[in-house]
Amino acid sequence: MEAYKIEHLTKQYGIKTVFEDISLSISNGDKIALVGINGTGKSALLKCIAEIEDHTGVVTHPNGFTIEYAAQSPVLDETKSITDNVLDINHPVMKLFAKYNNILKEMETDYNEQLANDLSNVQSQIEQLDGFTYRASAEAILTKLGIKDLNVPVSALSGGQKKRVALAKSLLKAPDLLLLDEPTNHLDFESIYWLIQFIKNYNKAVLVVTHDRYFLNEITNRIVELRNGKLYQYRGNYEDYIVQKAEDEVIQANQEQKEKQLYKQELAWMRKGAKARTTKQQARIDRFSDIEDKVKSHAKTESMEIDLAHKRLGKQVFEIENLSMMFGNKKLFSNFSDIVQTTDRIGIVGQNGTGKSTLLNLLSGELLASEGIIKVGQTVRIGYYRQEDITLDKDMRMIDYLREKAEIGMTSTGEKVSVTQLLERFLFPSAVHGTYISKLSGGERKRLYLLSILIQGPNVLLLDEPTNDLDTETLTILEQYLESFNGAVVTVSHDRYFLNKAVTSYWYIHNGTVHKVLGSFEDYLAMKSQLELQTEKKVVEKPVESKQNEVKQKRVSYKDKRRFDFLTEAIETLEQEIENIDAAIAQETTNYDRLNQLTKERSEKEMLYETYYVEWDELTERME
Repeated sequence: MEAYKIEHLTKQYGIKTVFEDISLSISNGDKIALVGINGTGKSALLKCIAEIEDHTGVVTHPNGFTIEYAAQSPVLDETKSITDNVLDINHPVMKLFAKYNNILKEMETDYNEQLANDLSNVQSQIEQLDGFTYRASAEAILTKLGIKDLNVPVSALSGGQKKRVALAKSLLKAPDLLLLDEPTNHLDFESIYWLIQFIKNYNKAVLVVTHDRYFLNEITNRIVELRNGKLYQYRGNYEDYIVQKAEDEVIQANQEQKEKQLYKQELAWMRKGAKARTTKQQARIDRFSDIEDKVKSHAKTESMEIDLAHKRLGKQVFEIENLSMMFGNKKLFSNFSDIVQTTDRIGIVGQNGTGKSTLLNLLSGELLASEGIIKVGQTVRIGYYRQEDITLDKDMRMIDYLREKAEIGMTSTGEKVSVTQLLERFLFPSAVHGTYISKLSGGERKRLYLLSILIQGPNVLLLDEPTNDLDTETLTILEQYLESFNGAVVTVSHDRYFLNKAVTSYWYIHNGTVHKVLGSFEDYLAMKSQLELQTEKKVVEKPVESKQNEVKQKRVSYKDKRRFDFLTEAIETLEQEIENIDAAIAQETTNYDRLNQLTKERSEKEMLYETYYVEWDELTERME
């Protein structure tokens, strides 16, 4: 059923038309990806749908229809904690929680029967609104997105952590239409996998902009491409889109060839001095005008091209001996040794905060190791693509910025290429070369930044999250370039699709050790599972320390006792509900809509059960 429609949408920035007279309809349960080359207006379209920016479109949707936009660069209240940012203070449940906490505070100094009754009444109201589930869901979502300490002020978070908090806030609202702009940026593999399952089980509509092709392939049932100011729609996932688009391009090319041939024939007739003496001749002249308009309107298909030479590289690149790195009292990794050779393609993987980017900074020489040494080959010339393009001066014009890096480029065949030609090959038309960098989209800046590194002819590439903000077409071209690149590549990336294309071995940072894995992403996953299983066994075998060694146990408050009673009952209820759902799933064999609904319900119950159980276990230890 159609839930949202926007028609005749046009968007302009000054004299530049981003898209014109486009329409899009979204049905309940749709999982749609919006794709297109950087700078075509994908984020602008999301903002128009979210009513954040003005537009000329006609919007229709049911009364009470809700839309939530998770932006690339979110704005949070820096003075508040993570939890307070995510939870809506105007939500009826949150008002009841405030009342609940005030009563508890009074009871600490003046316990009486009236307050106990008031507390019980408020707790009943919270339970009727499923309030404890609301709060627990917020904590569970944040945890799954890699945010552990929920009471930290937002001002203390990194940019990536703030993005995850904002994403959690949007997911918790559960709108009728969820708009996600590059949601996988700054997520590790575990969080991405969780988000995939969340969206698959989400029973409302989702429209997402992302570069992550594995993510796209897993969640979408429709792809919408924004190209030359128009929308083109394809049914299926990312792989289906690639096949359908290739078929469409063949059909379009054949049609354009026929129109060009007909145009040549009619042009020859016109040049002979055709005159409108009869109605038939006039009609032919009119038809010529129509054919001429069609041929002139043929959009020139442009594709990005990376063909840049690099300096010769000797056999030795990096020799790493007993490398260890500490930040304060925190050990990232220790005693790491390896040799990186000319044709190596290495992916650095591990959870956020384990030291992946730090390891790149050590290889580049920007950081000094706590212990150990890195020997760098004499012929090594490093090109370092950072997550944050710190060298981009937004007050410069793009052509001037690039000329600061090199006056000319050199192709793999020895041909000299001007900066202007290189910009055009990187899909920057000559008309925009004088544009200030501040006017470029995030993706366009990343593309320019990539060109500024490659134009200098590096023979070793260090790439820190190179897929963030680049469009899928640029990523495909980059992968092709890396395949023919004769130097070494070491990359940090959360993009599974990219890693399977670009690397042949991994450094997996886990529990302070860098493990070497040879093979594909699937081989890395197998190693990861094995190591996690070993860690779990060690935790089980570790003897429990005597409580007598603790200097002072935490005092258990009345609030804690009430919470413990609630959790005990809630856990028992959830166990029974999950058991009932499993029985229903086993009996349901033909109704796939019902199966999807049951699976979603089970996933939600399990997530809540896990959150409750962790809290119950902590309270149990404190009460022993």
